[in-house]
Amino acid sequence: TTKGQKMKRYCLIKDSDGQRGVIGKKKMYEIVVDGNHMTTLWGMAEKPNRQTKVVTYSSEQGALFAAKTRIMEKQDKGYVLAFSV
Repeated sequence: TTKGQKMKRYCLIKDSDGQRGVIGKKKMYEIVVDGNHMTTLWGMAEKPNRQTKVVTYSSEQGALFAAKTRIMEKQDKGYVLAFSV
């Protein structure tokens, strides 16, 4: 991060679909905003490997707005915000 910017991290969790969900496995979706970059990471909660995507916005405010929008979209799909820092 550069001076004046603070990294923000949001982690959302949801029960997995199908048989994985029946046995109590979970999916995770993480959003990290660092300056004008928003990184999303997702995958099986019990596995360390995640799929990732990085998007660069014209400003930190744009990245934060995109993150808040993504959080709402995920909550609409059953994800619960586990923590944010």
